[in-house]
Amino acid sequence: MQANFDPNPGQTNELPALPHRVLYSNIPFYSDPECKQQVTDGTILILQSLDPDDPVQELDIAPTRKSYQSGQIVAWDLNNKKLWEKAWYRDPETGEIEQAWTFHVEFIGKVVNQEVVTANAEKLQKLQAKMKASPKPKVN
Repeated sequence: MQANFDPNPGQTNELPALPHRVLYSNIPFYSDPECKQQVTDGTILILQSLDPDDPVQELDIAPTRKSYQSGQIVAWDLNNKKLWEKAWYRDPETGEIEQAWTFHVEFIGKVVNQEVVTANAEKLQKLQAKMKASPKPKVN
């Protein structure tokens, strides 16, 4: 990661209308389909939108220069001034090489403060329960 860029995503004291959960973080990505030329100025996040009403449950694969941890609840926010072109990664569950995107801007969402997550635990649990009843998410 670039030394002149702050990797701290910051926090928010509000639960977004459409929260996202970090499923995987710090996944390296590559500029070639063989995954030999690692991109060094970012990593991949795999995010799940906590929207049980979405008829097509998809996981979001997003590049970031911020530091996140699996399990965090985050707000969706993008930096349209930082763009990565074609990229590939190894799926953390299967180890298979997948294309991540053709073009994607940087994810910079703030982490929802733990006190807010705790205060909204029942709401988040209900969202998760509804989502478990939906079909398994597909990678977007």
